[in-house]
Amino acid sequence: MTGASLVVIGTGSLAHATCDALATVSPEPLDVVVVGRTRGKADGVCYLSGTRAALDGTRVTFQPAVAGTDDHLAGILAETRPAGVYVCASHQSPWERSATPSAWTDLLARAGFGLALPLHADIAARVGRLTEAHRPGAWLVNACFPDAVNPVLAALGIPVLCGVGNAGTLAASLQAALGLPDQRRLHLLAHHAHLHAPHEAANEARAWLDDTPLPDVTALLATQRATDRALLNRVTGLTAALVLSALLTGADTDTHVPGPNGLPGGYPVRLAAGRVSLRLPAGVTEAEAIAFNAAAARRDGVRVEDGKVHFEPAAVAALPPAMAGRHSFGAAELSGVCRDLLALRAELRTEPTDPAQTA
Repeated sequence: MTGASLVVIGTGSLAHATCDALATVSPEPLDVVVVGRTRGKADGVCYLSGTRAALDGTRVTFQPAVAGTDDHLAGILAETRPAGVYVCASHQSPWERSATPSAWTDLLARAGFGLALPLHADIAARVGRLTEAHRPGAWLVNACFPDAVNPVLAALGIPVLCGVGNAGTLAASLQAALGLPDQRRLHLLAHHAHLHAPHEAANEARAWLDDTPLPDVTALLATQRATDRALLNRVTGLTAALVLSALLTGADTDTHVPGPNGLPGGYPVRLAAGRVSLRLPAGVTEAEAIAFNAAAARRDGVRVEDGKVHFEPAAVAALPPAMAGRHSFGAAELSGVCRDLLALRAELRTEPTDPAQTA
């Protein structure tokens, strides 16, 4: 290896988009190890991104690796000794409802996105523990529902540095709409739930330019919210690559990320020397910013408080009797709840979707 190293966990749409962007934005040599469950998918990510790097003349290399078990991943971490680990692998695809609708996707539609939190958190938690054990000192960035998953990781004692996506994508959209060269003058508080416009204007994301509140956030985000979600990873992947590049080089960068240091929701932050710190607008305290994001979390159907996960009433009402007792659980119970949800999903995937649900 010739430069800093990064391990990417996952070979899906966001992994592709992030690696494609890293191939062209990294200002320094970088070795990226892409870990997949199958060699073919890892090869595909590395071929596409590696070819882009070659054409662009950057010194970024991509190597495939396969980790079918935790032991395999432990060996990869011990051998490559990465500066950081980037998780964008989850048990639950965000595209399932459009690709293969079923009674399971109907349940998620009724309950809210937050019901799938355990399915997004399980792999991130396992990777976090393995990173601590086999590459202590490496940082962890999680891309899987970080607004809610990162607080769970923190409750488990896993030192997650931040997430990517969601608030970062919204901030990038505001930056473009406002014609700003960067995000130094921009401050945005936004949760994953704000990827969609709220029903009530009072629940909209909050943004400031030069510490002055922006009155037209909904209008500024309208085009992004109308764009096909599957295409947004072309932006999200670039925001992720810029965050990862800054962390790898130690550069000072003013940006926005979800779940910084395990907090709920998304915030304006400063990246410096591989660390993440809040940079809130004048007059807004950290407690106020956290409270804003905690309130927004309820619209996703889940909140994380004092190390416990609580599903909101809509999610609880949608759950079948088999999930009784799983309406609220401690972070330490994550793997058990994940197994229960995976079993429920396997059952419901065999049942057709309700036409009224997708109408």
